[in-house]
Amino acid sequence: MKRTLRLWFCITIMALSIQSRAQDVEQIANQKPFVINGTLGLGVGTYSSSGIPARQRAFSYLLSGAPAVSVYGVSFPFSVVVGDQQRGFRQPFNQYGISPRYKWVTVHAGWQSLEFSPFTLAGHTFLGGGVELNPGKLRLGFIYGRFNKAIEEDPNQVSAFAQTPAYRRMGYSAKLGYGTEQNHFDIIVLNAGDEAGSLKNPVTFSGIKPSENLVLGTSARFTFFKHVLFDLDLSGSIYTNNKLSDTIGNIQLRKVALIRKLVTLNTSTQLLAAGQSSLGYQGSNYNVLVRYRRVDPDYKSMGAYYFETDVQNYTVEGGWRLLKGKMQLNGSLGLQNDNILHDKAYRSNRKIGAMSASYNTQDYGLDLRYSNYGITQDRGLNPIVDTLRVARTNHNINAMLRYNINGDLLAQGFVLVGNIQSLVDLNNFTSGQNKSNSKTVNFSYQLNFVPHALGLNANVNYTVADISFGRTVFYGPSLGLDKQFAKGKYGLNASVSYQQQQNNKKDAGNLWNGNVNGSYLISKRNAASISFSYLKSNSKDITLPGFNELRSSLNLTHSF
Repeated sequence: MKRTLRLWFCITIMALSIQSRAQDVEQIANQKPFVINGTLGLGVGTYSSSGIPARQRAFSYLLSGAPAVSVYGVSFPFSVVVGDQQRGFRQPFNQYGISPRYKWVTVHAGWQSLEFSPFTLAGHTFLGGGVELNPGKLRLGFIYGRFNKAIEEDPNQVSAFAQTPAYRRMGYSAKLGYGTEQNHFDIIVLNAGDEAGSLKNPVTFSGIKPSENLVLGTSARFTFFKHVLFDLDLSGSIYTNNKLSDTIGNIQLRKVALIRKLVTLNTSTQLLAAGQSSLGYQGSNYNVLVRYRRVDPDYKSMGAYYFETDVQNYTVEGGWRLLKGKMQLNGSLGLQNDNILHDKAYRSNRKIGAMSASYNTQDYGLDLRYSNYGITQDRGLNPIVDTLRVARTNHNINAMLRYNINGDLLAQGFVLVGNIQSLVDLNNFTSGQNKSNSKTVNFSYQLNFVPHALGLNANVNYTVADISFGRTVFYGPSLGLDKQFAKGKYGLNASVSYQQQQNNKKDAGNLWNGNVNGSYLISKRNAASISFSYLKSNSKDITLPGFNELRSSLNLTHSF
């Protein structure tokens, strides 16, 4: 049966196409049989420096292209890169796929990334094929393919940069449900496993073992009385970490003996669960939602890449719109903890809260945001030593005030932004080493001469950062200019900024930065741009000497 499935899907994926949104077969007759378009670009750059080793080459070039071929509405994008540091002709991710649709039938072939539910098939890329059928309210889906290709271990490249070896992994997933996107109930199964014989050479350094996985899950969504929303996702995963481990012969499965035929059960097998649910009410000008999420430690599914495990969350959030939507109030409160199986030495508890208020019109607005993140520890299997207890709270406050003056000749804008971040260590034994506070204020002004397409801007920034080692202060202004000529055919913008630094009230040096950029629209399909930038560091820190850098670039682009 498995060999027949593999043969059928190998034949299917030979119809290689680029992965895109599901193509509606009924519309093919209205598409052009062949279209080619895209862009070509040529860029050259120069670099020089003094005071520090060069951070890039003195001269560089890059020829790039992004042609796209369309055959009856199905697009094939490519990319070409030729430069002084890399050369290549490639397709994005080297992955192709097609999902043609006809009425209630959608067929998937090639490289695909689908989601049946958050804890079963949840976005893992596979090479294969499948079909989704939605006649009326019936919801059917099936996919089969290769989830991992075999990668041999290279004993000569045992490092963090070496390619991770892997067994060839094949699998399938099926979905059976009834309903619509707003109201439905689905049952999902995923079965995948590694082929122990897919690697020719024995594995010695990486320690990987051939694994196998069977996941059964449900996914539901319902709307009651037009305002009450309910979501539920539950999954159980049987994960065998090593198919070659000792088997367990005395397991009594009886009515579910079919499991033995779908997944190997031995001493490395784990049975774990994950789930999440939410219940909310959506009113005309307010909403409230309650969420719950629990994921067992080391929960895994071969249909997903990553889960935050050993976690339990409780969250309440809501919002209120006032004054015809001009004012909005939002808030959330969450509690989180780990050690949900009570098998760790300690348990961590986290509290997350956030509030925001905003009032905005076309000419002015005010936004206020506050959030905090707190973590504490309780005893688990072992008592906690007070000197090592983790108990911290992070506070974050943001405020923005804006005011605009709009006119036919002049347009002005004022923006004031402030931010305060603070880490409070509640453990008296460690608070002296964990001090961290920062305050930032930024004021910007923009002036636009509308008939002349001329804009000026000014900015002042001030930042104070306090840590256990002392205080650092950054401050300085910046100025900018933007000018468009001939109704946007030519463009010029320039800016200069200055930043002063102080460490523990001592002068630590300053930084100058200047940029000039020009653009020219040669024709509807051709454009050119040129830029220059200069950076000068007058550092007084012995470990960071002063330096100068000058960069320039010229770019030409053509669209077809």
